[in-house]
Amino acid sequence: MAGSGPVLVSWVALNHDPYHWRWDKKEGYKRDKAGNRIPGPTLTLLFDKESPHRGQILDVVLLLRKASTPKDSSTDRRVAERTKAEIEKEGKGIKVDFRSAALDDPTDHKAIYGVLKTLLPELRRKFAGRELIIHVSPGTPAMQTVWVLMGETGFIDQPFELVKSVSEKDRKGGPAVVSFEVGIETYYRMYMESRPRRLASAEDTLQWNPQRFQSEKLQELYRLAARFAGLNVPVLIFGERGTGKTTLANWIRANSPFRKKGQDKRWPAVPCGQYSPSTMRAELFGYKKGAYTGADKDKDGLLRAAHKDTLFLDEVADMSRDLQRLLIKALEEKEYLPVGADEPVKSEFRLVTATNRPWSDLEERLEPDFLDRISMVTLQLPPLREIRDDIPWLWRSVYEKAGTRAGVGKGARALAQRQHDKVVAALRQHPLPGNIRDLLRVAYRLLAAKVDTSNPVSDDDAIASALQGLIRGDPVEEDDLARALARAFADSKPIDSLLAPGQELPVKNVHKALQRYVALEARRVAKARKVGVEQLTDVGERTLRNWLGE
Repeated sequence: MAGSGPVLVSWVALNHDPYHWRWDKKEGYKRDKAGNRIPGPTLTLLFDKESPHRGQILDVVLLLRKASTPKDSSTDRRVAERTKAEIEKEGKGIKVDFRSAALDDPTDHKAIYGVLKTLLPELRRKFAGRELIIHVSPGTPAMQTVWVLMGETGFIDQPFELVKSVSEKDRKGGPAVVSFEVGIETYYRMYMESRPRRLASAEDTLQWNPQRFQSEKLQELYRLAARFAGLNVPVLIFGERGTGKTTLANWIRANSPFRKKGQDKRWPAVPCGQYSPSTMRAELFGYKKGAYTGADKDKDGLLRAAHKDTLFLDEVADMSRDLQRLLIKALEEKEYLPVGADEPVKSEFRLVTATNRPWSDLEERLEPDFLDRISMVTLQLPPLREIRDDIPWLWRSVYEKAGTRAGVGKGARALAQRQHDKVVAALRQHPLPGNIRDLLRVAYRLLAAKVDTSNPVSDDDAIASALQGLIRGDPVEEDDLARALARAFADSKPIDSLLAPGQELPVKNVHKALQRYVALEARRVAKARKVGVEQLTDVGERTLRNWLGE
């Protein structure tokens, strides 16, 4: 229906829309051997029986070149009007809009870019959340080039697809419309392809594009990250679970000189908590044949792979102290000794580490010298509850990524803008202790409800069910609530997950339970130390009796 589904965005093809023109003394359309008019690129994309977009598009935006001469402008408009008439004649319910561009020279790449840089955000706002089908076939070579560069360098917000149409005579058995990319190695393409594969969880596959950041905290974090990226100095990243520490580590590497392109798809990274000390030593330092049982050949470690590159240690607080001491030597001397080797190996590596633990835990778990060396520069990733202005675009990205990972097609997962707004409003009111993982939890539950054919529900009911995913585990019973609240207080954690929707917080009962606990413990400790309660606390025995109901 109108207002949903993909949107076609295309320049008008002056020589080929709506049908291929013949420009001679008798103006008219070219025809094939059977006498039929030859459809131009726009009609081919919309109506050719071999087009995957046939019957899917109900909104079309045709871009007109607003030339400096009245003659050129009138030709542009005339072709566009004829194209619109043919579209509306062939496709019932399709709405066609025109957008004029202040473009005198259709071969001026910079001018074309300037026009599209302003126009695309307007279209994205108007068709929020809907896929833009960017048709690169019509227009001059410069127009086509700018489309491709903008699409492949991250200037067009997702969801979108670059496509080209192919006339029937040129297909040679191929499709009428194909996705279009040229494989330009850009920062964004390399960034997405170079995630450390063994660490990449769902939240780490998101593309955090600094151009989309809304909150000052996130903008400032990436300004600092960019500033530190070029230095061969260790960086320690702090952040709660699910905030994207691996993503930030990858971003730092991608924007630094410490990156070997040949290993972008699998650069040296290791989750320290997943290895025993001996296994992790072999993983990092490598070993020589015969170093231990089962070592039947030499193996290079991650430090060897990290030469002239970046080594990423996630969950660094889980590293054994022996390994910490070995890494201190590698950091200081830029060389290390593989297990069972006699000669050291050089490695000019840059180190990035990450942890979800507070500084106090690191001081207990890490050697002081090691902690000093890895924390020369620190970055703090904010939790989502501190960057609520970024939740709208993050939710969109998470939902699209979840749909792709779950194998749910774009049509099946489509939501109206009003419904996305409803989800975002709920997310912005929640502390989201799991951060991106909470968004993923909601997204997967929503997708499951939308594709459930055995028990179909409306989109609004699907959203209500999905938002229940923010409550993890069973609601806490009132008798246990005081203990749960005390734990949350001790850990400075939010209490949303302790309460079911609509559940009242029984403050008076919780208060009584805490008072009773304190009174009993005060009496026990006073008796053990053989002192009076008044000597141990700032309240008297009478108060304690009141708390205990005696």
